[in-house]
Amino acid sequence: MLEGILKKIGLNAKEAHVYLSLLELGSQPASVIGKKASINRSTTYLILDSLISKGYVNEHVRADVKYFAAADPQVIVQNLEQQEHSINENRKDFVTLLPDFYALTNPLSIKPKIRFYEGEEGVKRAMNDTLNSTEPLCSWSAFDSWLKAGPTLSKYIKDYAKLRVEKYKIPIKVIVPDTPDVRKYLLEQYPPILAKKDPLMEIRWVPKDVPIFHNETNIYDDKVSIVSLAKNELLGVVIESHEIAKLHKAMFQMAWKAGLKD
Repeated sequence: MLEGILKKIGLNAKEAHVYLSLLELGSQPASVIGKKASINRSTTYLILDSLISKGYVNEHVRADVKYFAAADPQVIVQNLEQQEHSINENRKDFVTLLPDFYALTNPLSIKPKIRFYEGEEGVKRAMNDTLNSTEPLCSWSAFDSWLKAGPTLSKYIKDYAKLRVEKYKIPIKVIVPDTPDVRKYLLEQYPPILAKKDPLMEIRWVPKDVPIFHNETNIYDDKVSIVSLAKNELLGVVIESHEIAKLHKAMFQMAWKAGLKD
């Protein structure tokens, strides 16, 4: 578990193993560390140099022998916080300069851009793109399918909703099948919605005589994001096209007018 989280934050398997070995050993020369980690001496030095550059290992010399010690784990937390701050600042700067990037684009070369992603991570990537929206989302949402898509995705959609509301504050209009499971889910997770007290979410129900759909489609800016949640077809697609998005927005507005209110 510990090696797993270290790899998630950017360490490779050997770096994670050496760092954890150092935590157990305390300050030691490379030969002792390599023996503990079952890595040859020359490779151990390379790994230690990499960890030092990341700030996760400290070195000092005692009696002409170089010793290495693991940095306090709190240092890793501080580094991650600094990286997050830097990423957020870079994102803000990039968004500010988007018009300049688009100004360089040859309008004659513009054509629909399609991104295709597979698996659970692909579903997440397609959904995460909607958090870049500069306007309210228009969504066909299949809450039933999210709840049945497995623990990873059912947890993800709850975390996604929290990010959309609390961090990005993106309003959304949702058309959703009217089933007992969906009603129960909304009552447990979003009671303000059913009480019509959620300023960031409006909901319309699909009439019961309309077949239930099992995919989610979000329309925003000049994009259409579609995710399939079927067990044998977990995937995400993001289509970037002004005209295609315009068509989907028009179809959504027609469906919205036909949708049922509580």
